[in-house]
This record gives sequence, structure tokens and C-alpha cells, in this order.
Amino acid sequence: MKHITLGVLLFATTFVFAQENSEQPQLEDSSTEEAVSTDSSVTESSATDDSALAQTATLETASEQSPADEALPERTLEGYRIIRIQKTETKAFKDSVKRAERQIEEDKKPTIPFRFEVGLLASIGAKELFGSDRYAYYDRDRTSKEIEPVTLFHGYPVNVGLIATIPLNEATVAIKVGALFEYTNLIHNEDFFLKTNDSDESPWFEEKKREPEHGNISQMRVSFPLLFALKGRTTPAMFEVGSKISIPIQDKYKSVDFVDHNIRPAVDAALLIGGSFIINKYFTLMTHIEAQWSEIYDDELFVGVSDISLLGIHVGLVFTPF
Repeated sequence: MKHITLGVLLFATTFVFAQENSEQPQLEDSSTEEAVSTDSSVTESSATDDSALAQTATLETASEQSPADEALPERTLEGYRIIRIQKTETKAFKDSVKRAERQIEEDKKPTIPFRFEVGLLASIGAKELFGSDRYAYYDRDRTSKEIEPVTLFHGYPVNVGLIATIPLNEATVAIKVGALFEYTNLIHNEDFFLKTNDSDESPWFEEKKREPEHGNISQMRVSFPLLFALKGRTTPAMFEVGSKISIPIQDKYKSVDFVDHNIRPAVDAALLIGGSFIINKYFTLMTHIEAQWSEIYDDELFVGVSDISLLGIHVGLVFTPF
């Protein structure tokens, strides 16, 4: 019995010792893991501190750089210099962009073309017949010795006839030709003396000899205008310049026709300048200034007046029925 009791105690002691030995490695492993984690946290903390110190040192270094260092060109890791090109919008560039935008908008507009057409023209206007007063006859109070123009007559011409448009390209250049009949009643603006075969050169002698004249002159003539018309592709307005040749039919004062007495030239030549505006396919508005550079009458017609010329303006409407 004693031996059995000793054996049991020995087995129990052995079992307890074995249990203690099996738990000891686990405790050592856990302590090892705690030690490793502690070491890693310490390492990370030290790395963070080192990074912060490095950044602080970098900032301090950057702040300590001199202006000369900052002025140095930027270079790559290989040592090549870096050149950065920035877009600069100069005035010439901006103007070119605006021109391009305007051209795009212009191209979008519809074309207003020239058409070959023959229309009926009716116009009214105003004109003045004037000359140079060599003797200050029409301005007695004038003290200047300069030759001044004097208006002898003024009137309101009426034109009717045909005018044709001949395009030279689609929409920008054309020629206009016409045949017109013109009638004008010229109203006297100043009293005047008509020269006669036995008249003296002095106007004051004529004034003492007889009373001055005052009356109207009626004119009729056939005119042939020739105009060059220029306009934009999309605009209905055009500029016109050209000439007009006129053949007098009648130029009558009282019972005297100046054409029959060869006092009136056989042909008149005048400069035309003005423009037209296309209202629609049927109507066009026209206006021209007429400046006649050839003398209207012989210098022997009016006492004290020479270089007789004409200046007028015409405003008309052209109707194109087809």
C-alpha cells in the first residue's frame, strides 16, 4: 500500500511538471512578440522623426537659398537646361483672331448677286449754273480782287429713261449704261446782261445803255451715262463712278434758242459719282452728283461772266419688271 501511494504521488508530480514545461514556451513567444512590436513601433517613431527632421532641414535649406541660386536655370537630372515656353497673346495675334472671326461671320451671310437687268429710271434733282465774275459785277460791295463764282440760274431737272446693269463677276463689280431724256427749267438767280454784237466789254456801260435781263431758260437733252459699280459680296449698297455724255436738243431763253445760234456746245461731258442701294429684286435707289467740266455757254453770252459750269444732284428709282 505504501508503494502504491508513492507511485501515485510520483505520477502526479511528473504530470504537473510536464504541464508547467508546456506552458512556458507560449509565455516566451508572447513576450517575444511584444518585444518585437515594441521595437517596430520604436523604429517607426524614429523614422517619422527622421522624416520630419529631413523636411525641416529641406525647408531651412530652401529658405537659406540666395537670390542668385534662385536665378539659376532649371535643369533636368542629366544636367540639361529646361526652357519653358508660355503662350503670349500679342496685339497682332488678337487682331488676326478677330479678323478670322469676322471672316467666318461674313462667309455665313448670303450673297447678294448682280443680275443682268434692264430697268426703268425716273429721277428728280437740283442743279446750279454758275460762272466766274471777272468784274465784280454781281457784288458791288466786294473789295477783294479775287475772282469769285456767281450763281446765275438754278433749276430742278427731271430724268426718265432706261438703264442696264451688266455684271463683270458674281457680286462685286458691274457696269451700268443708260439712255435718258432730261428736262430742266432754269430759274434766274441774278439779273444779267446778254452780250450783243454792238455791246461794249464794260458791264457798267451796258447797264447805262439798257435794263438788265431776267428770265428762265428751258433745257432739253439726251444723256448717256456710263458707270462702274462696286460693292461687297453680301451688301446691297454700292459705290458708282463714271461719266455722262449729253446732247442738247433745246436751250431756249425767251424766243432765242442757244442751240440754233451755236452758243450752246454740241456735246456736254460731265463726271458722275454716287451710289445705289438694292431694295429688292424690283427696285433700286440711285443718287449721283453731276459735275460738268465743259463750258455750258460761250463766254460771249453773259456780260462779266466767264467759265460757265454746272453742278447738280440726281435722286432716282429704278424699276426692274423682270
